[in-house]
Amino acid sequence: MNDYLLKIKEQAIPIVESHQKVLVDVVLRKEFSTNIISIIIDDPVSFTIDIDEVAQINLEILDVVNDYIPDNYYLEVTTLGIERALVTENDFKRAIGQYIYLTTYQKQIEAFNLKEMNGYLLNYNEKEIEVEIELNKRKKIVTIAKDQIAKIRLAIDFRRKD
Repeated sequence: MNDYLLKIKEQAIPIVESHQKVLVDVVLRKEFSTNIISIIIDDPVSFTIDIDEVAQINLEILDVVNDYIPDNYYLEVTTLGIERALVTENDFKRAIGQYIYLTTYQKQIEAFNLKEMNGYLLNYNEKEIEVEIELNKRKKIVTIAKDQIAKIRLAIDFRRKD
């Protein structure tokens, strides 16, 4: 990591933590020929962060790290997004009851040739997860070994009427 990115990260951590959030990473990226320093934050309890709070954190960090930002670079504070991947144990814990999308390496329900599915995460442990899916308009609970999961992320249930 570049020296200026390390300094920005060091200065940003206490600001992010003062808002009861965690700093996930500081990355350098290029978008349409614009150099961007992205500070990625997350809420350790839920998956949601209010946009006004993100903007406030961005302003507070910018006040402190402005001198470390090279010319022709922009600073942004961002989150992992609404359809973020589930990676850590804490991610799975927070995702219980949430709608998810997953793909597997092998078929999980042979009769239906399912390698990808949407459903609600009901439970997890170190070896497997339980997901409630809808199959032929019926709810079915499927247990999937974690080592069979190719990708798992939060998803949006557009069918749900809240």
